[in-house]
Amino acid sequence: MESHLSPSLVVIAYDATKDRGVHELKRTIDEVRMRGDILHGGDRLIVLGVLHKVPNPMGYMKVCPDSFGGASARVVEEEVTKRIDVYVNMLLQSAEVCEDERVTIEVKITAGTPMKQVILQEVVHYKATWVILDRHLRRDLKFYLKQIPCKVALIQDNLSVQLKRSHSANETDPVEHKSFYSMSKPVLLLNCQGGETDGQSVISCRSYSLSTNSLESYDMQRANLLPSYSHGLREQHKSGTYNKSEINHLALNKTFSRRHTMEAPILCAACGASTELYIKDAMRFTFSEIQLATEDFSKENLLGEGGYGHVYKGELKDGQLIAAKVRKEASTQGFAEFQSEVYVLNLARHKNIVMLLGFCCKENLNILVYEYICNKSLDWHLFDKAADIIDWHQRYSIATGTAKGLRFLHEECRGGPIIHRDVRPGNILLTHDFVPMLGDFGLARWKTTDEVQTRVLGTLGYLAPEYAENGIVSVRTDVYAFGIILLQLISGQKVVDPKREKGQQSLRQWAEPLIERLALHELIDQRISDSYDTYELYLMAKAALLCIQRNPEMRPSMGEIVRLLEGENNHIHYLGEQVLSHYHARK
Repeated sequence: MESHLSPSLVVIAYDATKDRGVHELKRTIDEVRMRGDILHGGDRLIVLGVLHKVPNPMGYMKVCPDSFGGASARVVEEEVTKRIDVYVNMLLQSAEVCEDERVTIEVKITAGTPMKQVILQEVVHYKATWVILDRHLRRDLKFYLKQIPCKVALIQDNLSVQLKRSHSANETDPVEHKSFYSMSKPVLLLNCQGGETDGQSVISCRSYSLSTNSLESYDMQRANLLPSYSHGLREQHKSGTYNKSEINHLALNKTFSRRHTMEAPILCAACGASTELYIKDAMRFTFSEIQLATEDFSKENLLGEGGYGHVYKGELKDGQLIAAKVRKEASTQGFAEFQSEVYVLNLARHKNIVMLLGFCCKENLNILVYEYICNKSLDWHLFDKAADIIDWHQRYSIATGTAKGLRFLHEECRGGPIIHRDVRPGNILLTHDFVPMLGDFGLARWKTTDEVQTRVLGTLGYLAPEYAENGIVSVRTDVYAFGIILLQLISGQKVVDPKREKGQQSLRQWAEPLIERLALHELIDQRISDSYDTYELYLMAKAALLCIQRNPEMRPSMGEIVRLLEGENNHIHYLGEQVLSHYHARK
């Protein structure tokens, strides 16, 4: 991380009412550090948490002490104190890495509403160069882009950082200043923590004097701090000091450690799930290892059952969570599917594809060992009554991530294109961050020619016409199924609904005319009808219409669909013209 002429102040703004894990904060700061265009040596990093609700036995109370039903000042003070300690503790490891790069970290928790007003006021007060908004704040992104004068970036669901405005705004509305209760505390290094740390926090009911004082005191404290060096990936501190040889070794390997940290495959920032074996090819496990990991295939660990067999959750000795798929002895297609998945997934390594960690063969028993994906399937989240409604931004992120996984299979996988043949919501697994991962490659096959005649397998409703009618398979077969999934993400509808009018019972029959006449308000899931992004809805509907063309030659590649969903206008125009000319020709 290089220095620049004048130190800047970077604010990362979070909704402090929501719980989050240490992995999420660490991964976000790593992303910001490694970009190179936001944070530089000598800069200050403020992790700002806005507390707009506090818990009570009846649920939550708003942080409005003066209003009826609002939390008392004492309750607010206690919750702010608790939150600031939680954030400081979660940022200790990041502080050590940033110290080596001459970047200071401070936590500030401010209690007040409305949240967007609090964030705006704090950013303006700090005269920040950058503000990075948490993914939960994106609903008010238009407000922030209009009102915040500094550069703006947004944290995505996969915790990458996306620039939204790389320049300062010249004209913003005047900020109405209000008094909020807040507390700030510097994040000191692990080997410098002491009993007096709590006394270094600064509290104020006017956040403006607070921030200046705390930053000045932080400068004085840091003047006496000794340099610290980063541990290697996944190591924990064993003591507060190192000997000279250890320091030299760590200093020499500092660059490697940072690069490795960024590549560490944290699957879910919310629960910290990761894949320790990500750099290895699929390995052979012994039956006793799987038996021990799944507690002898206990009913408590049973995740599900399908035509292939049973799937069990397990934990290996090193802590790696797994999903073990055990073939039924009576399964006629089991061994062929087993061979297909081992062969295909040993080469398919991508962040949006469930990874095969290994396999086990014992006599007529075949077991596939996958990384465990923590938050069920897209099918469950869309259609199970017990599931919370997934919002529009999560749906759009799922669409884009799934498209990238399919693009990898079709266009980027070493060894040749892979056709999945069973793309459906039940085979798209999600993390708690709603990162999609495509799984179940039992029906996958290599594409050896442009079109392949094969026995029809898969799930009705997602089968492309040429495949269902003639058994013709190509990468465009997956494209069609992906188009149906896009329609489900938009509408929240099942692939077949007998309650719809005759001739519109299939999702494709019902949705296609609505998209053609741009009646997208009739297509959108009514549960999120007040919160979707109009432009993104247009892009997703356009992509769906392209994917579900009956003529496979009219369907775009997954690479083109990814570019369309990411808003590349030239591809939108080109593909749109293709579709329009096709419809004119039909009429």
